[in-house]
Amino acid sequence: METYSLTDDMRHLSRLGLGGCPFGGHGWGPVDDRDSIHAIRRAYELGVNFFDTADVYGFGHSEHILRKALGPQRHSVHIATKFGVRWDARGRTWKDASPNYLRQALDASLSRLEVECIDLYYLHWYDLKTPIEKTLEALEELRRQGKIRAIGLSNVTAEQLRTAASIAPIATVQIQYSLVDQEKFERLAPVARQLGIRLTTWGSLAQGLLSGKYDGRPKFDTGDRRLHYDNFLGEKLRHNLLLVQELKNTASQLGKTPAQVALRWLLDTRSVGFALFGAKNIKQVEENLGALGWRLPCEAYQRLMQLGCTASGCQSHDPTRKTA
Repeated sequence: METYSLTDDMRHLSRLGLGGCPFGGHGWGPVDDRDSIHAIRRAYELGVNFFDTADVYGFGHSEHILRKALGPQRHSVHIATKFGVRWDARGRTWKDASPNYLRQALDASLSRLEVECIDLYYLHWYDLKTPIEKTLEALEELRRQGKIRAIGLSNVTAEQLRTAASIAPIATVQIQYSLVDQEKFERLAPVARQLGIRLTTWGSLAQGLLSGKYDGRPKFDTGDRRLHYDNFLGEKLRHNLLLVQELKNTASQLGKTPAQVALRWLLDTRSVGFALFGAKNIKQVEENLGALGWRLPCEAYQRLMQLGCTASGCQSHDPTRKTA
């Protein structure tokens, strides 16, 4: 297992982390809780010790499933969860980064996970109303109280990151980043490098697109959020499928799967500390963990990067492949 350390208290985390959004049971087609539990347990058996979720995933259900699946092992792994999105009894959501809601949300997550401390606690989405300084001051106070071990940010701008880092130590920033979603990386990665902060990627497989199993007419169940995602629509999908074909070619040459190549590309990119992947069953867990223990040839890395820039509509840039 490839590992990376975030803080003195959080050492040797698996670089591939299991993301808990599908475990919430909403927005990803049919999800069976039993399959989710088996997937989590299999990931643990194979060496994954970094599990990422959020309170809003299934309105607490993902945290509940994670706690049930891990059982006593939840005290020996690293669990990340998030706050910043509220919901009501009708399932309506809105952003709230206020210190008052932060404390309520943290206590609720601690209760659902049945732990005394959250290893990595993220501001999920900034609400654009609460001064971000107040949110970070409250997070830092909770860290000093021992309710959280480390602070993370998710879905923030470079300016918000700079402000937050001036107030409290930021362990990692979670960012939407994949071969077909590179524009946010362009803006945020240089600042993160200046501050010495590693990135954690979400949407690492572009919601399954980079697994190679979708063609020009992807079909999803009613209620699947991918029905409305740009990556699966129109001209963007056409460009994406050209990249997916190259992924398939590269994977065939290397004896890997497209998903493994796509994840390896992220792990080989400077600034990326961790890549999160979702899974609804054991088979997906086992396949995705095949991205570990090898490296992409330089020419394959660069070729995929260029095609990804075209698909993303961003400037051709060089995120710089890791040399070690």
